[in-house]
Amino acid sequence: MAKGSVRKKGKKWYGRFYIEDESGRKVQKEFAGTESKAETEAMLRKAIADYEEKQFVGKAENITVGDMLDMWVEEELKPGNLSNGTVMSYQGTVNRIKQYPIGKRKLKTVTADHLQAFIDFLSYGGTNPDGTTSKPMSKGYMLLFSAVLQNSFRFAVFPKKLITFNPMQYVKLRGRKQETDIFSDSEEDTSSIPTITHEQFQKLEEFLKAKDNPALLPVQIAYYTGLRIGEVCGLTWQDINLEEQYLTVRRSMRYNGTRHTTEVGTTKRSKVRTCLLYTSDAADELPCVNLGGRRDTKKTDLIAWDTET
Repeated sequence: MAKGSVRKKGKKWYGRFYIEDESGRKVQKEFAGTESKAETEAMLRKAIADYEEKQFVGKAENITVGDMLDMWVEEELKPGNLSNGTVMSYQGTVNRIKQYPIGKRKLKTVTADHLQAFIDFLSYGGTNPDGTTSKPMSKGYMLLFSAVLQNSFRFAVFPKKLITFNPMQYVKLRGRKQETDIFSDSEEDTSSIPTITHEQFQKLEEFLKAKDNPALLPVQIAYYTGLRIGEVCGLTWQDINLEEQYLTVRRSMRYNGTRHTTEVGTTKRSKVRTCLLYTSDAADELPCVNLGGRRDTKKTDLIAWDTET
């Protein structure tokens, strides 16, 4: 906020405050008030308010979508209570949006049609301005882009008041229809989650053993239990019950890219869950079950699946 003062010259009071000229330098502006100090101070407050309102409108006219996204990251995203992984994911999405023409468009000129065309381009793919071809994005990426745009444009409406309404509220995600051969006997496309085969895991295991790599144990635990890598790194001996053959997932370790530190916090959904463990001998008496899309249980060293508590 601009600062000002009043001073008396002769019988009159004068108000003065600093403004920013075209070159960005601070210069002093003075005006004549009245013979009353209180009246001149009131005139000064009004003059400062009028100046700041005009300056704000002038700056808002020049703000691009990219500028607004940067403001959202610094003022709302980073200080918020989202997990570090989500913050880093949103920041990466912001950087990608700024690379598209929509990122350079003036914020006040953006309409729902512009945003719908951008979302459709991401969803269906198309030709970039440089002539290259952009492939359609997955549903997961589409939801990520949509979340960033929804939250940032809401932020631009309030509390920033850069625009008067949120055009993203009229934008819809229109995904591609998946083509499937309903007469095919192949079962290759029945699983949408990419996984490695047990043979591939064994090769990875042998490679890590040969290198005496400390990542071997975390990789083995992650493969046989289906835990996220951060959850594996967050395990302690108090979480392991070898006698009753289960482990408890209470926390997760993640890297905070903003602070450049490793932190331990809650799991992704802030829930505690247990993971039942079985030896390969016990697996012979169990049915073949799917571990959340990761792989089917076979006769291996350790069998596991999750149950929430």
